Formats: sequence, C-alpha cells, structure tokens
Amino acid sequence: MRKFLIFSALCFFLISCSEEEPEFVDDKPSVKIEKKPDTTKKTNSTEKTSETKNPFRDEKPVAVISPVEAGQYNGKVVTVKGFVADVYKSEKVAYLNFTEKYPKNPFSAVIFASRFSSFENIEDYKLKDVEVTGRVSFYRGKPQIIVDSPEQIVIR
Repeated sequence: MRKFLIFSALCFFLISCSEEEPEFVDDKPSVKIEKKPDTTKKTNSTEKTSETKNPFRDEKPVAVISPVEAGQYNGKVVTVKGFVADVYKSEKVAYLNFTEKYPKNPFSAVIFASRFSSFENIEDYKLKDVEVTGRVSFYRGKPQIIVDSPEQIVIR
C-alpha cells in the first residue's frame, strides 16, 4: 500500500508539473499601426505627392516640447523646439544636435543620406532656433526624430 501511495504522489507531481504555462506574457499594450489607403492621385514621376511632402499630415503632434523633454515622448509625434548647437554630416547621416554639441546634446534630429537631396543645405540649421516635427525614437540611449522631409523642420 505504501508503494502505491508513493507511486500515486509521484504521478500526481509529474502530471501537475507537465502542464504548460506561458513563458512570457506581454503586459504592455500593443501599438497598432494602421496603413492609410493611398488617396493621392497617380502622377508622373517628377511630381511629388502629399505623402512625400508631409509624412505626418494625418497625425498632429501631441505636444510642443523642449529637447530635454523629448525622452518622455518615445513613440509619440511631437514638435521639438530648440537651438541647433551643432550639425554633423557624414556620407551616411547628418545629425542636428540640439542645445549642446555631441555628446552632451539631449536630442538630435537625424537625416539619412538617402534624403540629403531633399535638403538644400543641411548646414543652414546650425546655430538656429528650429522646430522639428516627427516621431520620437531612441538610438544609443538618446531621443531622436528621423527627418524624411524638409517640411518637418522650420527655422524660427
């Protein structure tokens, strides 16, 4: 009888341990990105569509903020208003460093080389008060906005 009880307890233990439980439960709300239907007319390749001119036309900025506040708005479309202390441009990317020169800058606007041709002179933003509008993201621990269009940056 004793062997039967031990065997029963062992079977119960093995059965209860074998039930699968989820390994990870994501408690963060998922971000749903809806693709808007293309409402622009088909044009010849030399004309720009409104999608190219202003990628955030359907999303109004949630706030106008300083460069120091940008880290609090990860994933949100905002307008960052501040002083461009330095512009660094390489073959691959340009950084508009706000408030102070890199690495002390609290925020950067980033323009990739594939978009350089859209901007007349990126160096013109240096030592100017500007407003840049776009979605805040992080790169190496610092907040940034990736700029795709000159319409996202306004010199004040």
